[in-house]
Amino acid sequence: MEDLTPATFSYGGQRKIRGLRRVRGSGCSWARVIRALLVSVCALSLVGGIMLAGELASSKWESGGIRLGLAGRKLPSGQVFRASNDELAESQSFDVPPVKQWHQSGEPLQSNVEALRLSEGNQGTESAKEKANKRLVSRIGFGSCTSRVAIDQPIWVNGVISSDIDAWIWAGDIAYTDWPDVNCATNPSHIHCNCERDWLRSNPDSCLAGDVAHARLKFEEQLSNLDYNKFVDFMCSTSREHPWRTLDLSLCDRPILGTWDDHDYNWQDGDKRMPTKEEQKQLYLDVLGVPASSIRRSTGRGIYWRHTLNEGVAGKEIDVLLLDERFHRDTKPCHTRRDFCSFTNPKKTKYMWCKDFLEGGEDGTGSCCKKDDQFWQGWCKLPQSLANPLWDQICNPKSSSYGFVDASTAKMIANNLTNESFSWSMMVHNDSTSDSSVLCEILGPKQRRWLKHELQSSGAALKLVVSGSPLISNPKEFVCSQARKKHPAAYCKCYDDFDCFQPAQRNLVHMFATAPGCVVVLTGDFHFSDIKILQPGKRMYSDEYDSADLPRPLVQVMASGLTNNTAVPAPCTGFRIDKVSLRPNGPCDFVSGPAFGLIEVEWNTSPPLARLQIRGEGGQMLLEQTLTLDTCFPVA
Repeated sequence: MEDLTPATFSYGGQRKIRGLRRVRGSGCSWARVIRALLVSVCALSLVGGIMLAGELASSKWESGGIRLGLAGRKLPSGQVFRASNDELAESQSFDVPPVKQWHQSGEPLQSNVEALRLSEGNQGTESAKEKANKRLVSRIGFGSCTSRVAIDQPIWVNGVISSDIDAWIWAGDIAYTDWPDVNCATNPSHIHCNCERDWLRSNPDSCLAGDVAHARLKFEEQLSNLDYNKFVDFMCSTSREHPWRTLDLSLCDRPILGTWDDHDYNWQDGDKRMPTKEEQKQLYLDVLGVPASSIRRSTGRGIYWRHTLNEGVAGKEIDVLLLDERFHRDTKPCHTRRDFCSFTNPKKTKYMWCKDFLEGGEDGTGSCCKKDDQFWQGWCKLPQSLANPLWDQICNPKSSSYGFVDASTAKMIANNLTNESFSWSMMVHNDSTSDSSVLCEILGPKQRRWLKHELQSSGAALKLVVSGSPLISNPKEFVCSQARKKHPAAYCKCYDDFDCFQPAQRNLVHMFATAPGCVVVLTGDFHFSDIKILQPGKRMYSDEYDSADLPRPLVQVMASGLTNNTAVPAPCTGFRIDKVSLRPNGPCDFVSGPAFGLIEVEWNTSPPLARLQIRGEGGQMLLEQTLTLDTCFPVA
């Protein structure tokens, strides 16, 4: 598409120079009597327009690579400079839209002449936002994990567009920005694969972690995909009429929303230590066309956000709560990988991260998060702790006050833990990106407060919580390594999901299950798709999630793998098999090929129903679970 987002990236780099073509083809095709005179006038006007566009492009805007519009510019260092409010006000105070930027190939996406023509032809017409508000949203598509390399993505046309969705939600991994452009297994000496190993770049495929310039190219690669362009064209048809007013993809007549996961974040399994996370955040928000004035762009804050679909339509509002599970994320708790790392061979570079995990960090005692070990598995297990007035805040994830302890109180507890002395920095991170906390965080205290408030204050019948990491996964132990023959196998209970952060996980499970309305979790990441239901009562998993007394079920729909590069045929083994009966139709009821999710709401039934589906590459329905919105219970 030609200029959907002011911010940023050129959709449809293969398009023709429509404005220039029209000038040559129609503006100068005059009657023979005055042809000579008007050809001269047209030529002069065209040259003047091109010179003006060239001056503006060279003096103020980027002239190559990824197009950075109102919301950003490219600096020599590869960082993104945010336009000030004054600059934005200036650029938006004229009837003439800003000159369009140039695609990587150097081809203009839209000429200044065409922009002038459009600005003159649309004065006083209805805005994109006004049009968007007229569409009643009842079919919401979502998905994650496109492709590591540039390939066709037929699911957009054959599956998503053919399903006639009203909105789309990204659950992460729009692009694999940290992924090399070569196969490191066959090209180990390539510059993308041959780097010095450290905690950030722990294997050949992670050499580009944190490289913002490379991330720009990977985002541009996805946004230039022809199949994806057809999808955006379908979702944002109003942008053809309002190319400079559609500043945000959420304002398309069929909104596009989203949050990121680790590959958008530019570091596989990344956490809050990411050195370039502020620059990467701006880049990702540019992809979605989020305005420069948005609070999501604030320094030190993640990109979490609430967006209401059908806003103002009584009884039919849908709140979409987009979580950020990277920006404030702690390192994995120490106990989750301690055994694994103790059995690995420290001489192998692929295990160098283990040395940092157990012996690195600022104080040399390991970068792993120690709070769950010391509070959840330490102080909270002491018999005398149960009588402490702070028990709920420190040890009870089901409590509404859980996890919110002031810094001085937490420090006092930390220093007296099991009669040993612990440094404050070991126990509670109190830096610029997080408040004090007594648990290993994925969201961080500020985001948890925000989420709790949004859930409790929302009057929407349906709340979709979008989580880049699966909340409900596979909580039983598995063999995660037999790294050294002389040692026994190491066992793990999690991958890169909430199973690693059990107190935080339990807290969210109870927060969602007790919130007003019906809460459904949408997720991705694992490169297969399924539907899981956490039921109340005594179950195989109830001890793991402390879920026996939940007032209602909690449903999670995972749609992961939009292409045959990420979602490939796979057997029902390992982490794909459901070991605790969370899938309603059996342990192997999952989709391993390219797929996306669809939420279809039937507003006119009594009570309204929500059909939660997994659909295949051709739009065919593969899995389905129906809920009643009044109770959030599955329909038998």
